[in-house]
Amino acid sequence: MQQGMFAGAHFLTNILLARWLSPASYGAFALVYSFFLLILNGSMALFFEPLLVFGPGRYANRLPAYLAVLVKLHFLFFVPVGLVITALAPLVNRQYGHESFLAFLALIVLGPSLMLVWLCRAAFYAELKPHLGTVAGIFYFVGLLLSVYFLQRTGLLSPAVAVVAMAIAGAFIAAGCLIQVLGRNRSEARDRNLQAEVIADHWSYGRWSALTAVVIWVPANLYYGLLPSRYGLVSAAELRALMNLVYPLLHTAIAVNLLLIPVLVRQVQSAGAHSMARTVRQMVLWLIPLAGIYVAFLALFSQPLLEFLYAGKYSHVSRWAVVCIGAIPVTNGIAGLLGAGLRSLEKPNLIFWGYGLATITAIAVGCPLTLHYGVSGAASSLLLTDIPTILLLAIFLKRAVAT
Repeated sequence: MQQGMFAGAHFLTNILLARWLSPASYGAFALVYSFFLLILNGSMALFFEPLLVFGPGRYANRLPAYLAVLVKLHFLFFVPVGLVITALAPLVNRQYGHESFLAFLALIVLGPSLMLVWLCRAAFYAELKPHLGTVAGIFYFVGLLLSVYFLQRTGLLSPAVAVVAMAIAGAFIAAGCLIQVLGRNRSEARDRNLQAEVIADHWSYGRWSALTAVVIWVPANLYYGLLPSRYGLVSAAELRALMNLVYPLLHTAIAVNLLLIPVLVRQVQSAGAHSMARTVRQMVLWLIPLAGIYVAFLALFSQPLLEFLYAGKYSHVSRWAVVCIGAIPVTNGIAGLLGAGLRSLEKPNLIFWGYGLATITAIAVGCPLTLHYGVSGAASSLLLTDIPTILLLAIFLKRAVAT
């Protein structure tokens, strides 16, 4: 439910923006949103994922102090990130237009507020208290959607203003989460030894996860920048509109994985790696038929669904593209579950190599397909790049469990 509230807010925001903005303006938002996901993935790699592993483990008895240290490091993380984004802003303005540039500037300024809420949610996962995050998610859901609706009614809605609305909603929710968690005793947060320990642990784990975040982002978001170079921003809007159809299922899989990681960590500690591997296999067997039903639904009802969601703006896309996009939750979910198993064994370096193969496939095969076939080529590439990753991660997990 927690993931449904946060992901549902973004899903419905994207649906409303696709309906209310012109295709070119929504394409600008889709482009900047892909950069938002890159920064979010990096932040999650250095803060969120290690917190899921270390929070219920070595820092379980001093979680408030541990989280206080992470909040400080979170804001420091955005100093170099902001400088890099600022350097890229003129290129975005020249290549993709003024609307994309303004949304990019909003991302620069408001990045810390946009991302902080994810760090706070991770604390609830680490404590196995996701119900507290669900309450926060309800407020985020209502606040963001009301903000977007108000902006539309007043004629102020634009890609940049949509980013501002997301940041404001996130800042309010993060403040409430921090009060809830940090309100407990956290005197150890001033302990320099604790800070040094946290930095060392997170860098040891997170440096591989950060690299993994980049190689996960590339095959999933490369085409939002590539398509407009040949087919215009409208093509980026079409691809994002199709991806919106499967994001509910993708985010459900993410929610399961996020809650699964600390459970798998404890399972490894109590029953061994073989028990953890059995759990991963069981989850994969549950995923495949459920996601398969969703694929069949999209294949049968894609045209009326697109007509209903987007008021006819994107109903002309090919059925092949819809089917390829519809199958992504199956492959993406399997790869995510295998990755959760490797994370529970503190083997993020192996996940990097698995998704690194997907990046190579995207560049070598996906780029030519996209440039030649447009949105259909991009949809095919998104599905194709998951397959070598699944095979490699399965081999890695089997070997890691055996040793």
